[in-house]
Amino acid sequence: MNTSLYIATSGLNSYQKKLDTISNNMANSETAGFKRREASFEENLAISIKNQAADHREVGRLTPYGIRAGYGVHVNGSQMILDQGTPKATDNPLDLMITGKGFFQVGKKQGDNTEVFYTRNGSFQKSPTANGTYRLVNAEGYFLLDKNNQPVEIADGIDFSVNGTGVVAATNQQIAIVDFANPQKLLNEGGNVFRFTGKGSEIIGAATSTIQQGYIESSNVDLSKEVTDMISTQRGFQFNSRSISFADQMMGIANGIIRS
Repeated sequence: MNTSLYIATSGLNSYQKKLDTISNNMANSETAGFKRREASFEENLAISIKNQAADHREVGRLTPYGIRAGYGVHVNGSQMILDQGTPKATDNPLDLMITGKGFFQVGKKQGDNTEVFYTRNGSFQKSPTANGTYRLVNAEGYFLLDKNNQPVEIADGIDFSVNGTGVVAATNQQIAIVDFANPQKLLNEGGNVFRFTGKGSEIIGAATSTIQQGYIESSNVDLSKEVTDMISTQRGFQFNSRSISFADQMMGIANGIIRS
């Protein structure tokens, strides 16, 4: 394949993925606890092409020996930006917000086991159980877990109340807040809920973080910045599209010369 076509095509693919990332950020600008992502580019490996096969023909050469030809770029990943979102008062006692680092632990039944996931979205609601209690669950049905990976349960008729350290009133449970040595290993499962793909030893506590009841954390998406990034990314996409058009025209001219 023509090198210029390959380079421009890789640019188109990379800019398209960055546009997808920006679009996802903008779509979740009102999602509680959402953390924006930034796509980063990385250059594809280059190769070194010798100018002459015979070394004696390069004697006295002043310019660098060989030509390094690049092959465009690719997106090497999208990094989660963990800046704190703006607190939003709701006066709903079931809404919780983490001030500082860390994530809530939420669970989902998988057969006889409880699979643990993580989220910053502290918007919960009551879900009654068969034993006269209720659990706190999010919109996707994941239930809030305590430090022992047990569902937070409150007896019917008792108002839910929690202090800054996560201790639930009228129970001996404490809501878990965990952090990670490398939060970029969190894999989005949808609905602003994450699965951790690292080792268990990389899950650490968030001792300095606190919980605010009656608040939720707003998304940390800045729409003005996202729009600016979208415009510059669209320009890059257009430039690469024009490069493909020019390369195609040059190949057509070259083929015409060969045929003539």
